[in-house]
Amino acid sequence: MRFAALLINVALAVGAMGVVNAPLAQERPRVERFTIDVPASVLRDLDERLARTRWPDQLPGTDWSYGTDTAYLRELVKYWQDGYDWRAQERALNRFEHYRASIDGTRIHFVHARSRDPNATPLLLLHGWPSSFVQMLDIIPLLTDPAAHGMPNAPSFHVVAASLPGFGFSDIPTRPGVGFATSAELMAKLMHDALGYEKYGVRGSDIGGVVVRQMALLHPEQIVGVHLTGIIGTAGSAAPYTPAEQRFVAASAAIEPELAYARLHSSKPQTLAHSLNDSPVGLAAWIIEKFRSWSDCNGDVESRFTKDELITNLMVYWVTGTAPSSVRMYYDFVREPFKTGRIERPVGMLMSTKDLFPPAPREFGERFLNVQHWAETDRGGHFLEWEEPELVARDLQAFFGALPR
Repeated sequence: MRFAALLINVALAVGAMGVVNAPLAQERPRVERFTIDVPASVLRDLDERLARTRWPDQLPGTDWSYGTDTAYLRELVKYWQDGYDWRAQERALNRFEHYRASIDGTRIHFVHARSRDPNATPLLLLHGWPSSFVQMLDIIPLLTDPAAHGMPNAPSFHVVAASLPGFGFSDIPTRPGVGFATSAELMAKLMHDALGYEKYGVRGSDIGGVVVRQMALLHPEQIVGVHLTGIIGTAGSAAPYTPAEQRFVAASAAIEPELAYARLHSSKPQTLAHSLNDSPVGLAAWIIEKFRSWSDCNGDVESRFTKDELITNLMVYWVTGTAPSSVRMYYDFVREPFKTGRIERPVGMLMSTKDLFPPAPREFGERFLNVQHWAETDRGGHFLEWEEPELVARDLQAFFGALPR
């Protein structure tokens, strides 16, 4: 089986399978306030590692064609050493209300931002790789207080921006098998059991999009609507295809070489883990290249993200030591049994033509999803909440605002 089909089957295959690794004992979720406070010793160690970087050579004139451009990475690392202020970024992150909920023995980190509207819709936002919860921070004020941001008639939300298990300030799994199904159960318990939201909406893209789809299949009675960006791959579908679907199938096959990173993550993640956990420059090279390739930046990553933003996302991985677990999750994503089938809860799609992954036509999405809302944009790429927060906020408000309450 081609690797892309194997990986994307996790997201799109149709059928029914059992969910494994269910917790043996139920425990009442405990929610505690959390403050980001990285020990000074971790920052000193980082500075020393950056200073000791052993830089590779690069063939003249190759720029980004062989992968991460060493000249650009040197520039970014120099700023990381001499201009970047983690403590200032830490204070900015801590302006949001952070919490950790203990669910089935795993602490899940999340930002909880409540609207002043008591009738606001609870909404879970989930990131993917190589991003983190920081992808969601710019969109939060637009959703919790739209009137203050030029949208006086738009619905508001109680926003929960969570870190997936093994990412950021959530716990690293201590056993194999924590894949899409287990992640979905943890997130459902976070929203329903820990925070007490009987019904709520969900939005995700990339890995987060697959997790929220699992939530809609496992707990449809809790989900008022599912908002997604992107349909990755074509597995689970079958001919005949419409002309638009045929173009999508061909475009999906054409990006196969770009998925080499996922081939490694899902087959030999521990081999890569040593480099990502030992070298901050190695971590930056692995992640920054994806931000440049997958965002709508025309080859200039800093046209979309400042150096501070890029490094803060890297720091979330570095200071928590979650780079290894974030790539190891891919191994479990393609191996843990999960629930499959058509999502019957209302689905809203926001498809970007500038994402790495080709935009699917509506008729393809309707094979798997109860599509009630479909929008396309030629602005913003894979990290859409970060690249175009107002666009995403307005689409969320249009979709959820039209659903019966």
